[in-house]
Amino acid sequence: MIRRLMSILRGRRSVSMPSWVLLVGPFFLSFTAGAEVEVDWELGTEVRLFAEDASYGQANQNVSLRGQVEIYYAWNDGMDSIEFTPWYVIDQQDEKRTHGDIQELAWIHVEDEWELRVGIRKVFWGVTETAHLVDIINQSDFSRGLDGEDKLGQPMVNLSMVRDWGILDFFILPGHRKRIYPGEEGRPRSALVITRDGATYESKDEDRSVSSAVRWQVSLDDWEFGLSHFHGTSREPTIAGMNDEDELLTYYPEIDQTGLEAQYIAGDWIWKFESIVRSGQGNQYTAATGGTEYTQLGIFDSDADLGWIVEYNFDDRGSDAPHSSERDVVVGTRWTLNDAADSQALMVVSVDTETSEQLWSLEASRRFYDNWFVTVDMYIFVDTGDAPAVDDILAGDFDPEEKLAAFSRDDYLQLEVVRYF
Repeated sequence: MIRRLMSILRGRRSVSMPSWVLLVGPFFLSFTAGAEVEVDWELGTEVRLFAEDASYGQANQNVSLRGQVEIYYAWNDGMDSIEFTPWYVIDQQDEKRTHGDIQELAWIHVEDEWELRVGIRKVFWGVTETAHLVDIINQSDFSRGLDGEDKLGQPMVNLSMVRDWGILDFFILPGHRKRIYPGEEGRPRSALVITRDGATYESKDEDRSVSSAVRWQVSLDDWEFGLSHFHGTSREPTIAGMNDEDELLTYYPEIDQTGLEAQYIAGDWIWKFESIVRSGQGNQYTAATGGTEYTQLGIFDSDADLGWIVEYNFDDRGSDAPHSSERDVVVGTRWTLNDAADSQALMVVSVDTETSEQLWSLEASRRFYDNWFVTVDMYIFVDTGDAPAVDDILAGDFDPEEKLAAFSRDDYLQLEVVRYF
């Protein structure tokens, strides 16, 4: 048996298994003779190097290790399947970044006009490049990246109905997951550490509260639309004071959020728009992002494509918004080689139209040989002003509109190498 398991872990294998019963989370699954199991796993090393000494005493370099397994099992002629994806990160500096999660652990049943998905899953909503306002199902893990696109798995029951008039999804979301932030040694991070300990909730059920959501999406010729509504505990916390260690405490209110997505494809042009209206988290507010992407196909008589991106981010809370994208113009370029190595790069510049703060970012990736994948990320903060001292923040002596000032010395280059098995 051990030799057989090792043969699976060395890479993807189709394994014939006898009849037996396996407990996976809340599911008891009966495997029948001749069943096929696919197992993929990967190991990655990430190195992060900073250009300057930190404003808040962190190290100038960091190394982390990451492991992930993907297990897929299907039966009943593919109409039933189980997906299981756990991962774990070990970080050299930041104990808050050393953690693991179950990204997927779900049973999926497919019929001609509906699908049922039960378990822990990750769901993405949105069409724009720089801000995913409508994407609210999963919690963000900011300990792994500034952009918040790393997500935690969310328990759910999801019924998806497929009809001629579109796809209608219903979600029941039991349990709430607290947002993860960098710890004291994490870099980059805000000037004051945000802690998950002592988090409070509006719901009397606290992190056992049940949220719900519904989303309708439809394609009409060259248009794609999505309309969604979420009711329950916000994934985005409100800062609610400090503890005795001068760490910021979080509070999770009950909210209602209605979201709209629209995308129009016209030849080499793609026009994109997202907007939300949220109530329950302070005064009702509206936020939107929209823009266009134009792609030049086969530049210089090659297989490569070059895309040009322009977007604008707006939040009517202005400087009271808890993020830095409340009034930003964003321009970028996407380079896709269309080669066997899947080489691509995306460079984006975001400029605050009020404070002139800028964030320059680069994401580039390429596969080497058959099983190695390399990703390079770079972040540069421009015209942010000096990082405020902690004592000045505690005394209220800082400019709240300079939201990137805490990162003024945090320009960094990140290299990740992943080996797939």
